[in-house]
Amino acid sequence: MSAAPLLGWDIGGAHVKAVLLAADGRVGGVWHRAAPLWRGLERMADAVRAIRGEARAGGRHVVTMTGELADLFAGRGEGVRKIGGCLAAALAPEPVRYFRPGRDFAAEPGADAAAIASMNWLAAAEFAAGRIADAMLVDLGSTTADLTLIRGGRARPAGRTDAERLAGRTLVYTGVARTSLMSLARRVRVRGAWRNAMAEHFATTADVYNLLGLLPDALRPFETADGADCSAAASARRLARMVGEDCADGAPLGPWRRLAEHYAARQRDLLAGNLRAVLPAGFAGPLVGAGSGRFVLPAVAKRCGLAYRDIGALLPGAPPGRAALADCLPAYAVAELYRRAHADR
Repeated sequence: MSAAPLLGWDIGGAHVKAVLLAADGRVGGVWHRAAPLWRGLERMADAVRAIRGEARAGGRHVVTMTGELADLFAGRGEGVRKIGGCLAAALAPEPVRYFRPGRDFAAEPGADAAAIASMNWLAAAEFAAGRIADAMLVDLGSTTADLTLIRGGRARPAGRTDAERLAGRTLVYTGVARTSLMSLARRVRVRGAWRNAMAEHFATTADVYNLLGLLPDALRPFETADGADCSAAASARRLARMVGEDCADGAPLGPWRRLAEHYAARQRDLLAGNLRAVLPAGFAGPLVGAGSGRFVLPAVAKRCGLAYRDIGALLPGAPPGRAALADCLPAYAVAELYRRAHADR
């Protein structure tokens, strides 16, 4: 195998993640950058070029993506092709390959766009299946949760496409940063009493976990619903709007932290409900948590009667490095899968 290093990329609609691997599998760096694709391809290209420069290692690149879903594109095929073209330009002259399940990595993404689009969850599951024989892998990020069953050391997804996974409840559109609170609850408890909540994009789950002191540093600063800052006071102000109130500067934050916990509990309800629906009868494996939102998952596992195991325990390196890898599992997985498949080439 060539001694050239390898950069694994996960190109999402809101973030770019990358992991640098040496030829022997050692991790040389982990990156997690905000890059909202709906604001233009150049935002993604800037993040890719910056990471490539910081990696300081010319080599090969392997990619998985979900960014083709951005409404910047007319459809998935166009998204895969345009992201591929952008990456080719940003990383030239170094070779770029694309993950597609069950086949070798593709050199031309546009020729097999359907097999490449939105497969980062499966790259993560195929990697995890090589580390643990039986588990329910849950990768919870800023936007979505992917629930993938692992049995007998193999990933056993109930569906492959987004449409199939949405129908089968293994793709849940809820995350710890970008989810609008109006999707979680129509009635909430405020000061001990129930009231209707507004169906307006006034606040997001980033505000919830920011106010509770749980939002990971990797998701800061976050894009706010009102364009204002990411302080706890600003998050409280946005939550107050959800129930028709104002939170003036200097006002106590206690009531709004309690409302934040109410919304966090509703998100746990949503995740637990979907998880129960897809667990096989008698399943005894652990819930293996990955992604920047995995801090939510121990409580979800407990509610579903499962043991919890952090994916970091299955990853190489010292604990801080494992935590960073666990936030960016698909980027690491796609690089490691490629490294193993091409070890003798």
